[in-house]
Amino acid sequence: MSKYLITLFTNDFYTLDKGIQEQIYQEYYLLVYPTIYFILRDHAGVEDIIQESFLRAVSKAPTLKEKDKYESWLKKLTRNVTLNHLRKHKRNRNELEEGGVFIIKESAPVAEKSVPLEKEVELKIMREAIVEYINQLSPSYRQIIAMKWIHNLSYKDMASELGVSEGVIRQRLYRARDAIKQKLLEEWGTMNE
Repeated sequence: MSKYLITLFTNDFYTLDKGIQEQIYQEYYLLVYPTIYFILRDHAGVEDIIQESFLRAVSKAPTLKEKDKYESWLKKLTRNVTLNHLRKHKRNRNELEEGGVFIIKESAPVAEKSVPLEKEVELKIMREAIVEYINQLSPSYRQIIAMKWIHNLSYKDMASELGVSEGVIRQRLYRARDAIKQKLLEEWGTMNE
């Protein structure tokens, strides 16, 4: 966690220099934006949630004394505000904006050897299809996918952040992956070459 975000927990935010306040907000924004956007897929909504959750964090952060829990506390607070927003607006996965675009970070570098053009195009189309399938999942499944694939969190960390058991995390992740796999099988046929 950055020194600026730690400052949020150790000082009265409103007495800090304006430049430091802006830096704290920027660090907070960068920390939580990808996860909220992955769940909500609405930039304006994400901006509102970040502002609301940041104000809550500013008022409650000084009460938290355990340094090792600062980052997970911020993420959990933001996740709760996001889920409350979804409940408040009675959005479910069918009502969420369709066609949202999300870019999956590649976890492995591209191989040095060249791939035939048609194979490269097929892989690109398949990646786009997977993103579309992920966007069709419920917000809770999209969140769990983001936590695992983007933030590379362990089952234990995900369980701690969401306040559930590791078994629940494994089950949700299995169901989310299985839903994606079933869509791939329906539209792409066999997964074996």
